[in-house]
Amino acid sequence: MANGNQHIERKVIGQNIRKIRLSAGLSLRRLAALCRVDHADISKIERADVDPQLSTILELAQALRVPPHHFFNGHLPADHPLK
Repeated sequence: MANGNQHIERKVIGQNIRKIRLSAGLSLRRLAALCRVDHADISKIERADVDPQLSTILELAQALRVPPHHFFNGHLPADHPLK
């Protein structure tokens, strides 16, 4: 079972993925179509219901055209197309 800090970190990752997805104007289903991650799984990650696997983080990052570390700190570079 995850401790409180792990849940907070998981929640931050999920919130950042959601923020980046919405900034890109993508629905869960559209993002799922761009990568090999089911839309229900993306929803669970965004809600912090599950710990995402590294492979899932990489798939989402590639589909959203951001480096994976942006899911952890939530910052987009100034020249990113979503800005």
